[in-house]
Parts: sequence; structure tokens; C-alpha cells
Amino acid sequence: MKVSARLDFLPVTSDSATVVHSLYLNCPTYIALIGGDMPSLNDIQRELDTLRHDTRRQAVLLFHQDRAVGFLDYKVAYPDLHSATISLLLIEEKLQGQGLGKAAVEQLEAMLRSRMDRLYAVVYGNNEQAKRFWERLGFEHLRDSGPTLSWYLKALK
Repeated sequence: MKVSARLDFLPVTSDSATVVHSLYLNCPTYIALIGGDMPSLNDIQRELDTLRHDTRRQAVLLFHQDRAVGFLDYKVAYPDLHSATISLLLIEEKLQGQGLGKAAVEQLEAMLRSRMDRLYAVVYGNNEQAKRFWERLGFEHLRDSGPTLSWYLKALK
């Protein structure tokens, strides 16, 4: 069932680690696809602490109907001043396919359109589902950076 919804973007703080960790735990297929280990709560806490030191990096919890349903990590002015790059869009596995990821990307595009010309998205691992997702949203495959990283691009203006 597709969700027709607006998501609330709540900034991630170091206090958000438990919620972010829970989202990762509810996405075991993603972790398997990228070939890594499930991050521990301490891993998440360290990662969120690094956010404070990079003023271009933004991370938000995605809320729908007062419930955290996802996590979005992106960087503005990267790889150039007129672009932004989504490095992770994580939607709780059992909620995937309901339009939440699409809503998150469309809202981010609307937020960035006035100040960025391009939006990149990166796909880690052999994640064919993610590649199709970005293509359905109008992103074009730009290049592969080795066997485990694919770049997608969409013009915002």
C-alpha cells in the first residue's frame, strides 16, 4: 500500500542514537547487501558525534504519524558548491515500498532546489533495489566507483 504523506524531518542529535540504531536493526537486508556488520549502538553514537564537526553534513530522522520510519544522511555543497549528495536513505524494511522513501527525496529536493543545482545519490554494494529506486525518481546513473559504489545524478533546476 502506497502512503501519500508528508514526512517530518527532525534533526539528528547525539541523543538520537538509540532511534537510529533501532532503524538499522530493522533493516538487516540493507546491511547484508553492503556486506558489513550491523553497527552497534556505540558505532552509531560515534557516527552521530562526527556530524557536529562537519557543517555541510545533515542527518534527519524521518517521522510519519509521530513514528520514526527512516533516516536520511546528506551533504550540501558536495561534491561542489552547487550540489548535494545523499549518502544514505534508510527506510524501515517492513515499510519499504509504501512511498516513504519517495516522499523523503521529493521533500529534500524541494528544500534544496533554491540553493543547489544538482542532487547526487550514492548506492553502496550490489543493491539493485536501490538503483531502481533512484532511477524511478528521475536520477540517472552517472558512474561506478569500483565494484561497491554507484553514483546517480538529478538536476534540480
